[in-house]
Amino acid sequence: MGILSSKKPCCSIGCLTTKWLAALLLFVVTIAALVGIFETHIVAASVEPTRYALQFGSTGGSLAILAFTVSLLAWMKHMVAIMKRCEVCNGK
Repeated sequence: MGILSSKKPCCSIGCLTTKWLAALLLFVVTIAALVGIFETHIVAASVEPTRYALQFGSTGGSLAILAFTVSLLAWMKHMVAIMKRCEVCNGK
């Protein structure tokens, strides 16, 4: 029992919940940005609606890639911060 009782939780429940909620929201934003990339770069061909064409060089496409990159980096940085010692409650 000495080994199990000496371990303390890293954060309070509220702090941990807030961290994971922010991570979940950043993940949802990243998925939405990925859908934005798909919608701006893959368009239906005007001749046959079942065929798709790739479109590159548009402003919307460039902004979609930029939004995906920024949201992915923010999500990854937040996930690394979750694994480290808490800055708010110092792991107490």
